[in-house]
Amino acid sequence: MKHRKLKGYVLPTLYVIVLIVIFGAVSLVSSLMQVNPNYLYSVDVMKDVTTSVVETEEETKQIVRPYTSDSVRIKTYFYDVAADAEEQEKSLIYFENTYMKNTGVLYQADEVFDCVAVLNGTVLNIYEDDILGNMVEVEHNPNLRTIYYSLGSVNVEVGEVLAQGDIIGTSGENNITDAANNLLFEVYYNGTLLNPEEFYSMDVTTLN
Repeated sequence: MKHRKLKGYVLPTLYVIVLIVIFGAVSLVSSLMQVNPNYLYSVDVMKDVTTSVVETEEETKQIVRPYTSDSVRIKTYFYDVAADAEEQEKSLIYFENTYMKNTGVLYQADEVFDCVAVLNGTVLNIYEDDILGNMVEVEHNPNLRTIYYSLGSVNVEVGEVLAQGDIIGTSGENNITDAANNLLFEVYYNGTLLNPEEFYSMDVTTLN
């Protein structure tokens, strides 16, 4: 059986036709993607996801207060050497006929309230102080520590990893006040005491 030999111009013509078909298909798909509402919707979804991730990162920078109850009030403020005489007077603790500078903020309430982690961290130490009651120390990074005094109950253990908002314990008693529900809260950054009421509004990324 004889095989017919293709003429010289047939193969180049076929190549050109194939190329035209491929180019046309690519152009068609591109056009559909530009007008397809489903494609536009997927882009919008991607934008929403990106925004959500950014917002989550921003939320982690926000420091929360060491309690969740709305009934908590300040009994004794942090002693600031730069404050005026009236403010400093509100920041003194009277104990055994002696006035002492308050190194944190003493919070009180009429009812028991939960004391929570202000940031993610690890429990470094737990002990009972003769004057200030049960104490829990939390490390948030190598330079930042917070201390919770006067706890009635302690819900954590040394070495436990905490997430922001985890309950550390409940308000309790100490020997510097007759009130039953107290929390004395201290903040140390690079070994220096910070005013907790100013600490809450700081950007945690600046405290590394």
